[in-house]
Amino acid sequence: MAHQPQTLATLCILIAWAAMAEAAEPDAREQTSPAAQKSAAELLAAGKTLQEQAAALREAADRQLEIAEAACAKKFMVNDCRNDARSERLESINEARHLDAEGRELEYRAHLLEREAKEQQRASDQKQRDAELPQRLETRTAEQQTQAAEREKKATEKEAKARKSAEKAAKRKAEQEKKQAQQAAEKAAKKAKRGD
Repeated sequence: MAHQPQTLATLCILIAWAAMAEAAEPDAREQTSPAAQKSAAELLAAGKTLQEQAAALREAADRQLEIAEAACAKKFMVNDCRNDARSERLESINEARHLDAEGRELEYRAHLLEREAKEQQRASDQKQRDAELPQRLETRTAEQQTQAAEREKKATEKEAKARKSAEKAAKRKAEQEKKQAQQAAEKAAKKAKRGD
């Protein structure tokens, strides 16, 4: 019966470790496939999952060590029992470190893929802008030419209008002067008639 807590603890660790290994196994298969097949979001999610599994494995190993050390205190060979429990914990911690490292690697790949996608998008946008540049320049030049032609037309119309106004004013002035000359001539003629 005294041997049962250690067996139970070992069994719990093995079950937890098997569950973690089984859960991590699909990720390991996915990791061997080309990273190009996975999107950055999938890689990031897989990395976070692996890190969460590593944290759970660490917690389980620490809890199991506490249980095992408590059980070891009741045994005859306390130090051997504790050493065995610590060895089992160390194996679990090493597995957790491995999972954590894989998770960080997947997150790193995800960030690389995101950066690469952004750079490709920038390059694509720049190519498109470069391709559209001659057309934009042509359009801008045509607009500027149209605006210049409109300004020139307005200036010509304004000059023509000013010329017409000047001609009308000159004609009015000439007519007025002619009328004044006629009136002055009529006055002079009337004076001359009176003075005769």
